[in-house]
Amino acid sequence: MGNSIGNHFENLTQDTKEAINHSIDYYKLDLLKKTALSLVTGGQLVLKIGILILILFFVSLGLSFLIGNHLGSVSYGFFVIGGFYIIMLIFVSIFGKKLLEKPIFSFLNKVLNAGDDIEEELKKELEHTESNDR
Repeated sequence: MGNSIGNHFENLTQDTKEAINHSIDYYKLDLLKKTALSLVTGGQLVLKIGILILILFFVSLGLSFLIGNHLGSVSYGFFVIGGFYIIMLIFVSIFGKKLLEKPIFSFLNKVLNAGDDIEEELKKELEHTESNDR
């Protein structure tokens, strides 16, 4: 009888070790998935910001020349556009944190929690394929 209790205890510790290893593997995969999703989303964001900067640059040049031609000197147009950007910089410096904090936190929350939706879709797809196999 003592021998069978020892075997049960040995099996219990082995099962516990396996459960812990499975949990560690799950969290590693979860971290990998969230890291990959964050990198893809960050890459898209960098590309969009780069394109937006190029658009802003060329629109600024065009407006500078247009305003400068109407004022009689092209340099005046560049001063007007430069002044506009200085006013925007002051505005963003004063109010930027309040304006950007909530959207950034909600965006990061959406990215980090997007994995839960993917898991549910995968489970549904797996159940669907298992039911078709029967």
